[in-house]
Amino acid sequence: MPLNSFRKYLLNQEGEVREMLRQKRAQSTLEYIIIFTAVVGAILLAANTIIKPKVNSMLEHVAGEAENAVNHVSFQ
Repeated sequence: MPLNSFRKYLLNQEGEVREMLRQKRAQSTLEYIIIFTAVVGAILLAANTIIKPKVNSMLEHVAGEAENAVNHVSFQ
């Protein structure tokens, strides 16, 4: 194999290796995005399940207190 052909072969191989590495990095990035999305989804689901009843209870309490305060107002 002449030297010039061998050099072209090596450059071609280098390009292919770089492309494979680029694709691997893109795949890893996509995998991290999918994992991050799943974790955020689980947190939001847990927050909805745990926090929503507490917020509703707190708002009902505030509404009840406001109603009591309005009922105690007297106009003379």
